[in-house]
Amino acid sequence: MSETLVQPDVRSHTEQDRNGPEDCAHIVDQRDPANDIATAVIEGREVTALCGYRWIPYRQPEGRPVCEACVEVYGRLTR
Repeated sequence: MSETLVQPDVRSHTEQDRNGPEDCAHIVDQRDPANDIATAVIEGREVTALCGYRWIPYRQPEGRPVCEACVEVYGRLTR
C-alpha cells in the first residue's frame, strides 16, 4: 500500500479571502488517525485540513462555503 504525501496549498483563494479560513468548511484526510474528527471533538484537539488550515472542530460545516484549496487538493488525491 502506498502512502500519499499531501503538500498544503498556501496560495490565496477568493472564497477564503472573503470569508476567512475559520468560516469555511474544510476537508480532512481521515486516513490519518490524527484527523479523526469525532475523536478531536471529544478530546478538544486540532485536526489539519487538506489545505493546511488547523482548527479544533466544534460546529457543523453545513451552510458554510467549502474551502476551494481543500477541494483542489482532494481532486488531486482522487485522480
